[in-house]
Amino acid sequence: MTLATTTDWAPYVGVALFIRLYSHIRSVFVMLVVDNPFLWYFGLRGANILDDIEGPFYIVGSPFVQVDEGKGVLASVDMLSKWGPFMFLVDVKDNKGDPVPYATLDCWQADSGGSYFLSSYTLRGKVTADAQGRVELLTVEPGAYRTRSGHLHIIVSGPEGTHKPMTTQAYVCPGNDPIHLARDMANYYRRRPDANMVTCWANPTADNVRGIQRFPALPADQVDLVKSIGKWNGKLKERGVGREIVAVAQHKITLTAV
Repeated sequence: MTLATTTDWAPYVGVALFIRLYSHIRSVFVMLVVDNPFLWYFGLRGANILDDIEGPFYIVGSPFVQVDEGKGVLASVDMLSKWGPFMFLVDVKDNKGDPVPYATLDCWQADSGGSYFLSSYTLRGKVTADAQGRVELLTVEPGAYRTRSGHLHIIVSGPEGTHKPMTTQAYVCPGNDPIHLARDMANYYRRRPDANMVTCWANPTADNVRGIQRFPALPADQVDLVKSIGKWNGKLKERGVGREIVAVAQHKITLTAV
């Protein structure tokens, strides 16, 4: 794994035609067989409450977007400037509540307008958690589309041979209200995945009127999170992004031991 630097955050990487065709064929199989909603209906999927569908937009072979231990950047400088920086803070735990050190998260998402990129690895990438199982991922807020709430897709894997890999989604809902998941077409034949909703906080110091309206303001007593946002904002300024992190999403993912 090669660390990216502040000079090459989320560089453009095209997807070869063969990889695109293979990924499309693979996705058809996954949707019809692996992600068939009746598997949840009959209890064959969902033993881990965070288990979720992969969806049709996964592309194999995404690059690592690591910039430091436990830290990655999924969005380019242009996207961060256009849509506003948004941070996911993810803690990966085991069934006992202990951290899963150096877990790998393979992530992909739509942009804030609800569009996926299929001919490049834009808004796609892998990042490895730190020794405490924590990941800070700088990106843009995933946009809602059709009946679906905004979400970050994640395939989570522990160190080889320790935990069962899991496909999940981290949902961003206005007001942190899971009622928005009720209309999601992906949930018509399975229980509403409330546990997959992240808790979002708006950064009150950012140029962030829309964020403040949609999410509660980050409490001042979240000292560590405030410091982390400050460090990222410093890096954003170095890169010429004239916007601060507008909101942060906190989430915990629990993996099942092998």
